[in-house]
Amino acid sequence: MGDKWSFELKTFRTSAKNTNPQDTKVMHTLQLSHKNNETVTIKNQSAIITPTYVPKGLYDNDCVFGTPEPFDYMLSNKLSNIWTQRQSIKGEFGVSYQTADLLIRVNNAFSYSGFQGLILDLESKPSDTLEMFQKNVDRIRSMLKEIGLTDVKVSLDDSQKVEEKGSSLFGLAAHYLKVLG
Repeated sequence: MGDKWSFELKTFRTSAKNTNPQDTKVMHTLQLSHKNNETVTIKNQSAIITPTYVPKGLYDNDCVFGTPEPFDYMLSNKLSNIWTQRQSIKGEFGVSYQTADLLIRVNNAFSYSGFQGLILDLESKPSDTLEMFQKNVDRIRSMLKEIGLTDVKVSLDDSQKVEEKGSSLFGLAAHYLKVLG
């Protein structure tokens, strides 16, 4: 048994009247403890990452004097006249398991209305191909079916293998949104 982890997916809706009709009125933020608590914000099929650290150069130039507030905190507390939080889905006290083939993170997802489901976050070894990963996912799905869990949502695509820094976090956030949103 491994490390504890948590996540929080928040949904915000804009209350601004003069917005572009093609622009969605919904924005989502995802924070994962095992990804340095960075906040991924998704809106209009675009995403940004707001880090939880301040680069040393900004401290050296006296540009900042503390740690940055999470972006969703700013939305809820500083921009509440524009953005209203509509939903929060949390998973706290999740557990990580390492197998020969996968890192498996398990967590219960809860919203204000109650239990939303069980989250299984599967991570393959960097050397694995997408086909090898898909085989492992199929094996996990088969095991879940054997124990009677048939209502399973799976989000999987080739973003699993994107190497660019940050891109994998964007992909992971999109997967959480697809399954929980």
